[in-house]
Amino acid sequence: MEESIVESASASEYERIGVTIPGLADPAAGMWVYACFSGIRNVPIAKILSEKYDGKTVCIDNDVNACALAERKFGICKDTTDFLWITVSNGIGGGLILGGEIYRGHFGNAGEIGHFNIGGKNGFRCGCGNYGCLEAEAAGPGIARRYAALLKKEYPDASAKDIAQRARDGDETAKQVFDIAGRYIGRAASYVVNLLNLEKVVIGGGVSNSFDLLLPSMDLALRENIFSDANPRIAVNKTGLGLGAALAGAVALAVPGK
Repeated sequence: MEESIVESASASEYERIGVTIPGLADPAAGMWVYACFSGIRNVPIAKILSEKYDGKTVCIDNDVNACALAERKFGICKDTTDFLWITVSNGIGGGLILGGEIYRGHFGNAGEIGHFNIGGKNGFRCGCGNYGCLEAEAAGPGIARRYAALLKKEYPDASAKDIAQRARDGDETAKQVFDIAGRYIGRAASYVVNLLNLEKVVIGGGVSNSFDLLLPSMDLALRENIFSDANPRIAVNKTGLGLGAALAGAVALAVPGK
């Protein structure tokens, strides 16, 4: 989507390009460092795009960080300084806004909630090589794998979107799968809330279209596992930016301070 917008404009019509990267990114170096879902490593994406588009400045960041920044600038968190954004899509990623700014951590890779171990050593294998990561258990492919496993099928024959529709149509196995996924996401979020004393948890990504199916067990697991006296008013919300959050994130990267 971002590329089609850039392709439709002449180089003289814009000054900066914002790019969101799935996986680990080094914004200062303009480097796409690693994405375990695709196996991509060390791609100088900012340099490549800058050369293609007449030397324009290219601003990159992890897509989830960019979504969190966009939610802070344009979405439901304009007045929220401390929150966790969780993207639930083909993978699961976390972006932290602390004190109103993206928190990156010492090595620049803070927020990797998708690699919290939720399922244990007997869980699904993650693209990172470990077993039981939240991403493997509760992202779209994990939802499809669990549905197939509960039906005793060797391979998934339905996507997370298909399974969501089946759940709404009354399929009890589909409902169970989303209940499990929501519980895992809520438990993982509770660890971050307990550590950082956040105000909100915001859910985005393609699977957020199934927010209604995830929320009951997610909210319950979050509240069962947080220290409630220390976190009395935690809110769980669906993104206000919809599926355009990553595009809004690219804009937020390219137009700093606005």
